[in-house]
Amino acid sequence: MSCDPTTKTEVLPMLTTTEVSAITIITATCGGNITADGGTSVIARGICWSTNATPTIADSKTNDGAGNGSFTSLMIGLAASSTYFVRAYASTTAGTGYGSIYQFTTKTNPSTNIQTALIPAGTFIMGSPTTPTAEVNRSPDETQHLVTLSAFRMSKYEITNAQYAAFLNAKGIGSNGVYAAGAYPTQALIYPNSDWGLTYYSSQWVPVTGCEYAPVTEVTWYGSKEFATYVGGTLPTEAQWEYACRAGTITSFNTGNFLTNLQANYNWGYTYNNWGYTYNNGTDTVKTYPGKPQTVGTYAPNAYGLYDMHGNVWEWCADWYGAYSISDQTNPTGPAIGSDRVLRGGGWYGYGAQDCRSAARSYCTPDSFTSGFGFRVVFLP
Repeated sequence: MSCDPTTKTEVLPMLTTTEVSAITIITATCGGNITADGGTSVIARGICWSTNATPTIADSKTNDGAGNGSFTSLMIGLAASSTYFVRAYASTTAGTGYGSIYQFTTKTNPSTNIQTALIPAGTFIMGSPTTPTAEVNRSPDETQHLVTLSAFRMSKYEITNAQYAAFLNAKGIGSNGVYAAGAYPTQALIYPNSDWGLTYYSSQWVPVTGCEYAPVTEVTWYGSKEFATYVGGTLPTEAQWEYACRAGTITSFNTGNFLTNLQANYNWGYTYNNWGYTYNNGTDTVKTYPGKPQTVGTYAPNAYGLYDMHGNVWEWCADWYGAYSISDQTNPTGPAIGSDRVLRGGGWYGYGAQDCRSAARSYCTPDSFTSGFGFRVVFLP
């Protein structure tokens, strides 16, 4: 036995595990803090996790460099609705030390279950008036005509990030957003949005944390149509959309002749006909609007129980864009051919109240996408 006083006894590192945070369907964040290396430099550190109660570095792990101090790690490739155990580790030549163990459960993989409202059959005047009291800021393509519609059901809310992610993952759609087995095999259905949309991570589409129930955006017309087919519905025709939006009203909005900042998400700095901004006790002089999509249902519904028909995001419709027929129509579906698809409702992305009018129309090519485009679906009653 050596009696050399310079001999150094090596012990395992001392460390703690930080609590688990930012838990999603397939990811979670954790970390650790190494307070003592035990006499030999830490050569590897990170976290390890498992569905077993005592995870080790033989299980899934991260490698977050070397040395003492704190670090943060991201767990990926987790399964939805599953319970895991995680702890920090630090390795030296003497072996591996572990921090305390934390237990957590990943979020449930959301279903595409869609709440709907019954829209009764009826007849209405589609478009906006020119005389005797023309609708302010109307467009020439809003020619009024009589339309009769059969009853249908419409989703109460714009389709959310969580609902759309469930569809993408069920179909195994990759990071390019292309659904090779779908009706449009060469077209991207959606594009990632790391601010408030969906991102592609560890072979799955995941909503940005906190935006699970915001409307899905960056979705093309093709992506909207594929989702509608997947859930057994269709996109609304332009006539169905306006009829449902109006909910029996004949004014510029289903809220009346103006739209306030308490009624919809749009650029509140651009009111309609100089009316509509509601001041807070007369002291709010800055017309600051949200500047992003809001959680669906943030504002009050219309008389049919539909939310966000004005503002939040523009909504894709089934129709090709074209001039209205001036004759009476029954269940119209729009032109037979075209180059652009219809969008309705206005949105958050810099658009003012006039774009949110019940009769207002917009259009884009079906492969277009922005952080201001979304959709809802309709079903047979």
